[in-house]
Amino acid sequence: MVFPEVDLGDARRRDSVLFETNQMKNFYWIDSFDGYPQTMDEVIRTSLDVYNGLYATYTEALGYKFRLIHLEDMYIASGEAPIAWHGEFGNILTQDGAAYVGLIHPDLQRERKQESLYRLIANSTNVRLLNYTAKFPMVCKDKFRGVDIARKLGLHALTTALLGAECSTRSQLDFAEQTVGSYPMFIRPRDLTSGLGKRTINDRAGLQKYIENPPFPGRLHIIQPCISIEAEYRVYLDRCEIVACRRREPLKEGELCATPDAILEGSRALAEHLETTYLCVDWLWTGSEFWFCEFETGGGFSELSEPHRSRVAAAFFRKLAA
Repeated sequence: MVFPEVDLGDARRRDSVLFETNQMKNFYWIDSFDGYPQTMDEVIRTSLDVYNGLYATYTEALGYKFRLIHLEDMYIASGEAPIAWHGEFGNILTQDGAAYVGLIHPDLQRERKQESLYRLIANSTNVRLLNYTAKFPMVCKDKFRGVDIARKLGLHALTTALLGAECSTRSQLDFAEQTVGSYPMFIRPRDLTSGLGKRTINDRAGLQKYIENPPFPGRLHIIQPCISIEAEYRVYLDRCEIVACRRREPLKEGELCATPDAILEGSRALAEHLETTYLCVDWLWTGSEFWFCEFETGGGFSELSEPHRSRVAAAFFRKLAA
């Protein structure tokens, strides 16, 4: 599958790759865009523009009409047959189509609804779920499990402790210090993204304050040594083939680069182990060594320039062309 390079400013070019709506299946991008901290407003606006613009161009080139659906407009049930009901599209599980379901939200009620809807669609015979892998469903929202998988594959991963359900604050403090080592430490929710809840912890008092008054209550947290980061690298894979790599220095825009040899095989090993059609692997560079950070099966390619953007998009939307 090869996409033409896309220039969103050229409407005529986009029109040339679209099918008539009545010939197209539906592709549902389902997520919740409400209930986030105000600091996320600009990020969400940008994401919505990308979904309705860039992503729609790619799905429609494959014969799928892009439908952006707010999670709050979906109703789900299990009766004689499973139901995922939308006021405009009816029970989407009875129609031949495809979907992507967001899995991360700061509000736990919305997040649980996302997970329930994800499972219903994953078990559907009519709707292809873009961000589903049979071997590790929903693995990308569990940052602790991601680190553990990387460690088992022999990758360079930071010591990571899981906190949040122990019997006392003191026991958690002691365990973190015994396992992770000296301060400063870095803590974040196990299952959130976009910087939500991330903190650098400089001493025991700071860690105690975070544990007793977490920014997003009810969640587990991972805590790691705080290392000095010179740059972050994101490797994009189509199955086990690397199609792009982006380097981003702190507070600067990212730029395309060659994939460093030190993270090339590790990125491929993760893609092979997870059995994904599309994967992003993030690495931290300290100036002298690479450390595994996390992986995801979401999008995250809109900032790439052509032809790399279309190559990565082809991997991301591969299931639609099957």
